[in-house]
Amino acid sequence: MPLKPFIMLDAMANLTSLDDRDALLISLGISLQEIFDLEQVDFYHCHLQTEQTQTIWQIKKTLSLSNGLIQQAWQWRAHNTLNSNSADFDPLLKSTLLDSKNITEITHFRLVRCLKVNNQPHLLIDCQGKRAFKQQDLRAMQGMTRIYENHISLLKYSETDTLTGLLNRKTLERQFQKIMGSQEEAPCSNLHGIPPSEGSERRRQHEDDAYFLAVMDIDHFKRINDQFGHIYGDEVLLLIAQLMQASFRSCDYLFRFGGEEFVVLMGPQMESSALFAVERFRERVARMQFPQVGQVTISIGFTRLLHSEVLSTVLGRADEALYQSKSNGRNKVTIAPVDTLNIHRPANGSVELF
Repeated sequence: MPLKPFIMLDAMANLTSLDDRDALLISLGISLQEIFDLEQVDFYHCHLQTEQTQTIWQIKKTLSLSNGLIQQAWQWRAHNTLNSNSADFDPLLKSTLLDSKNITEITHFRLVRCLKVNNQPHLLIDCQGKRAFKQQDLRAMQGMTRIYENHISLLKYSETDTLTGLLNRKTLERQFQKIMGSQEEAPCSNLHGIPPSEGSERRRQHEDDAYFLAVMDIDHFKRINDQFGHIYGDEVLLLIAQLMQASFRSCDYLFRFGGEEFVVLMGPQMESSALFAVERFRERVARMQFPQVGQVTISIGFTRLLHSEVLSTVLGRADEALYQSKSNGRNKVTIAPVDTLNIHRPANGSVELF
């Protein structure tokens, strides 16, 4: 498996020019296939369930090479998750997680590497070669994937809120645009990784699935800061962010929108499922006892995303629903009707007066 230095240099230049995680992952997979003459590359994205003592590895993206063509297969749904503690979990993947060098070679032309971000497992790469790997291939693989690790760390730093670790407001706009773009480019069935030529019954089951957005605001947060101080206020923000990460799916996007306001962008599902997840989170917050502060509640505005919408329209609709939750006693979830044409806004155009 001779190395191709010029292809490697081009691949590294391309990787470091990208600022989108999905594009970066695709570029890495294609580059590895070209350089190491691979038959297939499987990527497993790591999602740690903080309420349990186990790590869940979810298949995020699969790239495979067939007849010289790159085939891409998105797999986002919960039933594609792998439990690293289960008996049928791939033994090579498990041994790689325990390997201090994070790289393993076995016969049958297979190589697995675990990538980390901030010393936490981030991605498993499972490479299947057409020929046996050599020692120089392992060193080159380590070098290329370390570049990917470093670049992902920089992207994560620019995309996340410093206090809570959630995604920031700027990232919300980018992710929203990607969702709108995917809805324009593909029929609904393709958004779920189901090719148009197969799975007609499954497509019918998913025809009512959609994306949803929820805007959440901590009730009486100014009172918390005034009475207990900003240190305890920050702790409330941090604990709510951690509870969000434990309550929603790994394919949902969690944002700190600003101040005491959070946003959840929920992946394709039935409206009843999305609403259940939001209500469950509201109840968990209300039941939690926060240090020194005691009980804290949140109000939520919930809406469905339509095709070809702009973010400001969706946020305006969710904000109006949030305003109704605040006006009707707080600690509630209000659903915004998607066909509303004239959205009533508070006089100053902000929900922060609550």
